[in-house]
Amino acid sequence: MSELISSEARSSVRVADKLRELSTLAEMNKEIHSTMNLNKLLQILVEKTIIGVNFERGLIYLVEENFLRCVAWLDRVKRERASIIKKVVGFKMDEVSIEVLAVKKGKTIYVEDATADKRVSRKFLRFSDTKEYCAVPLIGRNSVLGVLTGDKSYKSEPISHEDIKTLELFAGHISLAIENAKLYEEKDRFGHLLERKVIERTSELAQINEELSKKVNELSTLYEVSQLLNKSLEINEILDQMLSMFQQLGYNMCSIHILKEGKPISVFCAGLDKEYEKFIGIPLIQTMSEKEVFSSKPLIVHDVNNSNIVPIFFRDYFQKKRIQSFLLAPMLFKGKLIAVITIYSLNSDVFGEDETKFFSAFAGAAAISLENAFVFQKVIEKKDHIETISKNLERENIYLREKIKSEFNNTFVIGKSPSIRKVMDLVYKVADTSATVIIYGETGTGKELIANIIHELSPRGKRALIKVNCAAIPEELIESELFGHEKGAFTGAYEKRIGRFELAQGGTIFLDEIGDLSLNTQTKLLRVLQEQEIQRLGSGTPIKVDVRVIAATNKDLQKNINEKKFRPDLFYRLNVFPINLPPLRERRQDIKELVKYFLHKFSHVKNRIMTIDQEALDILSNYSWPGNIRELENIVERVIIISRSDMITKDDLPKELLKESNLDIPIKPMKEAIHEFKKDMVIRVLREAKGKKSRAAEMLNLPRSNFSRLLKSLEVQ
Repeated sequence: MSELISSEARSSVRVADKLRELSTLAEMNKEIHSTMNLNKLLQILVEKTIIGVNFERGLIYLVEENFLRCVAWLDRVKRERASIIKKVVGFKMDEVSIEVLAVKKGKTIYVEDATADKRVSRKFLRFSDTKEYCAVPLIGRNSVLGVLTGDKSYKSEPISHEDIKTLELFAGHISLAIENAKLYEEKDRFGHLLERKVIERTSELAQINEELSKKVNELSTLYEVSQLLNKSLEINEILDQMLSMFQQLGYNMCSIHILKEGKPISVFCAGLDKEYEKFIGIPLIQTMSEKEVFSSKPLIVHDVNNSNIVPIFFRDYFQKKRIQSFLLAPMLFKGKLIAVITIYSLNSDVFGEDETKFFSAFAGAAAISLENAFVFQKVIEKKDHIETISKNLERENIYLREKIKSEFNNTFVIGKSPSIRKVMDLVYKVADTSATVIIYGETGTGKELIANIIHELSPRGKRALIKVNCAAIPEELIESELFGHEKGAFTGAYEKRIGRFELAQGGTIFLDEIGDLSLNTQTKLLRVLQEQEIQRLGSGTPIKVDVRVIAATNKDLQKNINEKKFRPDLFYRLNVFPINLPPLRERRQDIKELVKYFLHKFSHVKNRIMTIDQEALDILSNYSWPGNIRELENIVERVIIISRSDMITKDDLPKELLKESNLDIPIKPMKEAIHEFKKDMVIRVLREAKGKKSRAAEMLNLPRSNFSRLLKSLEVQ
C-alpha cells in the first residue's frame, strides 16, 4: 500500500513538473513576442528556461566568428533575475571545452563529473564549482548559433533524462527566438545604416553632381575651344568667344592681354571697365621672373592686397573693385608667349589645382587657335598688298599697251617700204595658226620683234612667250635649260628644275640663234617637234607639251647642212614657214620714220623731243648700217646725249658715218684709205659683237688666228 502511494506521489510530481514546464514555455513565448531587443530577449530566455526546467544555474553562449562568447547567465540561488554579460568571456573555437564540442557536433553533451571529464575546460573549472551539467546546442536554420548549459549544483538529485529533453525543448525555442531577434536587429541595423548611407550618398551625389556639372562645363568649353581651330580665323571673334566662355563658367571678370615680340600691345576684357582697358600691361609681367612668365603652368595670386609681386597701380584698382585673387594663364605657341589670360575673383579661395589644370589645358588649345588667326591676318594683309600691287600693275600694263598702240598707230613695225610690208603680210597670215616659224635675218634686223608680234596676234597671245638665246647658253647646260632636270641628275643638280619648254606650256617658245645648237641638242629638239613631248634629264617619264616653236637665225642653214653642222631633218621641221627680214640698207626709205621714232623714244634723256636737220638725215640714209636697226637706235641715243641743241646736225654724228658718206671725203693714198677702211670695219664689227673676238671673226668670215693678226696689224686693242 505504501508503494502504491509512493508511485502515485511520483506521478503527481511529474505531472506538476510538466505543467510547470508548459506554463513557463507559454510565458516565455509570450514575452518573446513583446521585444526584439536581443539583450532583453536573452535575459527572458535564460530566466524562463532555468525556471521551466527547474535548474539552479544556466548560461547562454553565442558564436561570434571564431569565439564562443557567454552573453547571459542566471544563478537562482543568488538572484531570480538573469544578467547580461558585457565583458568578453568564453572560449575560442579551437579550445578544448564541452561548450565548443557541443557547437561543433551539434549534439547535447552530458557531463557527470566535470573534474574528471577531460573534455571540460580547465578555465571553466577555475571559475565554477559545477560538477554535473549538460550543454545543449542552439541550432538555427542554417548553422549552430551557440550553446545552452544548465546544472543542479545546489540540489542533491541528479540531472535526469527528462531534464535533458526539457532543456533541449527550451533550447529549440531559444534558437528560434535568437535567430528572429538577430534578423530583426540586422534589419533594424541595416535600415539605419541604409538610411545613413542614403543620406551620405545623397550628399556625395549632390557634391559629385556639382563637380561633374563643373567638369562637363569645362570639357564643353575645351571642346568649343577646339572647334575654334576650324570655325573662325578672325582675331576679335576668337577673343570675344573666349571671354564669353569664361563668363559661362562663372568667371565674370576676365581679360586677355595680347603680346607681340614679348611686349603687350592690346587688351580685351569682360566684366571690367574702361579704366582697366588702359592697363595694356599684364599684372605681374614687370615683376615676374622670365621662368614664371614663360612657364605653361598658370600662376595664382590668392591675396592681391598682400602680394609683393602685384604692381601698385594694379593693387589700387583691385581694391576699388574689391578683387581678392586672380589666376594668370600664359598662352604659349612653340615656346613663344603670344597672350595671357587673367581671371579675377572677389573671393580668395576660388582658384585651386582643378582650376590650374583646366586653364592650363584651355590656354594650350586656345593658343593654337589664336596663333592661326594671327597667321591668317598676316596672310590677308599680304594678299591685300599683293592684290593692290597686282591691280596697279594691271592698270599700268593696260596704260602701257594703250600707249604703245597709240604710238604705233595700231601697227607693230615702223616702216612702209615694200620689203617690210611683205614681211608683215606674212606675219598676219601665219600668226593665227600654230605653224612652226623660222625667221632669217642679219643681226639687228628685228627678229625678236617679229616673234613677239606673231605671238601677240596668235590665239596663244595671253599665255607665256619664253625666249631662249641658244648662243648665250654653254653647251653643257643647254639641254637642262630647254628640257629641265631632276634632282641629282648630274653633279650640281641640287634641286629639280623646270625647263623652258614646260614653262611655255600652252604658249610659245622663241629659239634665237638656233644655228648655234650642237648636233646632239638638235637631235633632242627634233624629237620634241616630232612627238610633242620632252623628257627631263635624270627622268624616264616623258612629259607632253603643247608649245608653238618660233626659231630665228642669222646663219645660212643650207650652208651649215652642207658642212654637216646642222641636221637636215631638223631644218625641214623648222622651215615650215620661213620669213626673211630685209637688212636696213635694203629699206632706206624707212630710215626717216625710224629716226623720228627713236628721237621720240629717247626724249626722256633731255626731257624734250629733239629734231634732226636734213643734211644729218641724208647721211643716216646713205650709211650702209651693218648693224641694221639696232645700230641706228644706238647712234640716235648717242647723238641725243652729246648734242648741245635741240637740233641734231651733221657735227653731232659719229665720224664713221661721215667717212662712209660721199660728203667731204678727202683724197688719200690708196694704201692709207684701205688701212682706215679696214680699221673702221673691224671696230664696228667688234662693237656689234660686244667685244667677242670669235664672234667678230665669224661675222667677217675669217679664221680666229687671221683675225688676231689683223687686229695686231691695225693696232686695235
